[in-house]
Amino acid sequence: MSTHGSTKARVLHWFVRGGTVKGPDGRAFPIDVDPLVVGRDPGAQIVLDDAEVSTLHCELSATDNGILVRDLTSTNGTFIGSTRIREAVVTMPTVLVLGGTQLTVEPATKQRVEVGFADHFGPLVGTSPRMRRVFGVLEKVSKTPLGVLLVGEAGTGKELAARAVHASSARAGKPFVVVDCSSIPPALAESVLFGHEKGAVAGATERRKGALAEAHEGTLFLDELGDLPMDLQPKVLRVLQERHAKRLGATSFEPADVRIVAATRRDLGPAMNAGRFRSDLFFRISQVRVELPPLRDRLADLPLIIEDICTKVGRAEHAATVIAWVEQNLSSHDWPGNVRELFNVASAAASLADTPGAIDDVLTLSRSGDDGMNGTTTAFGEAKRAAVADFEKEYFVALSKRAKGNVSEMARQSGMERHHVRAYLRKCGIEK
Repeated sequence: MSTHGSTKARVLHWFVRGGTVKGPDGRAFPIDVDPLVVGRDPGAQIVLDDAEVSTLHCELSATDNGILVRDLTSTNGTFIGSTRIREAVVTMPTVLVLGGTQLTVEPATKQRVEVGFADHFGPLVGTSPRMRRVFGVLEKVSKTPLGVLLVGEAGTGKELAARAVHASSARAGKPFVVVDCSSIPPALAESVLFGHEKGAVAGATERRKGALAEAHEGTLFLDELGDLPMDLQPKVLRVLQERHAKRLGATSFEPADVRIVAATRRDLGPAMNAGRFRSDLFFRISQVRVELPPLRDRLADLPLIIEDICTKVGRAEHAATVIAWVEQNLSSHDWPGNVRELFNVASAAASLADTPGAIDDVLTLSRSGDDGMNGTTTAFGEAKRAAVADFEKEYFVALSKRAKGNVSEMARQSGMERHHVRAYLRKCGIEK
């Protein structure tokens, strides 16, 4: 893409309103774009010795409009005066009450935050200041051994970001192993992560490596980290500390030097406060926490993303048509499915751009599955369904061939989640 030039020397700026927060001892902590976590846990940025304060109590961050204060589902609540808040934007000096502790938040005038000039990182694209900052942080952290936690709604591209971090790291030539913690049956979770010896578990007819050993010297991507079973969390932490793992039924350890990049679409603060997730593992993995913003918060990025989607599906010549159509017909849409939803809509629109009138009903067709005419069957509706089906079949057959049937690779190339790729493969009758 022509806009993806190398411009590392140039820097853009993002103007946000931050400030400081003063603890009970009078020390002042700067509030920046990255969340400042307050709580009793030693891993918090501001640690409070107060039994009425939760493990992770609240967090503060700078935004365009003021300081965002967000309660992390604490037990006793975060208060401004007598009002208990879940989330509030502070624009003037304010006293927060957490348990028996008071914190004074003092907003400053807008400050300039430097963001990288790059409009992409790996397959992720965007020109908004928030995304440029994300790209800059990911590029820097990818060169380090630090653990990374990617936070964001479904469809924001967390796995794509994880793959890009791996590809830009010193471990790029080594394995990138994916474990979706939300899809592992609890009874098999330890075997999936640590492997097993023959006969160690029911149905184990042969010795099997676990994901930790498979990712040795590479990167292990733990998707939906919050679903990692509680009994495995200390074992995973021990692997990160000691760099070796033991299979189920084994008597000796094997090397497991892995870097973990994890992702979650849920706030893990409540899980830690409730004792369902270990805070020591959380802080070990989230040495750098990066939030991928929802598409509704970066609508200015739509043209570049659509251009990128049209190129990926082999319809680059239709990008201008699809951009104009989205701007005209979906200007008030908030894209709850984020980039994944945009991919589905834009790729279908690009495939129908040569059919007069057909593009106007792509959104209705994609959501309802009918022809947009109150469920009636028309020649027009049938023609559109056939066109979309032909495009899907052609696209996923070619994608499967390029990726040699590897679903994770197909997900990376298409910008889709793995379960959506599998659904399309089943729909199109394509064997992996």
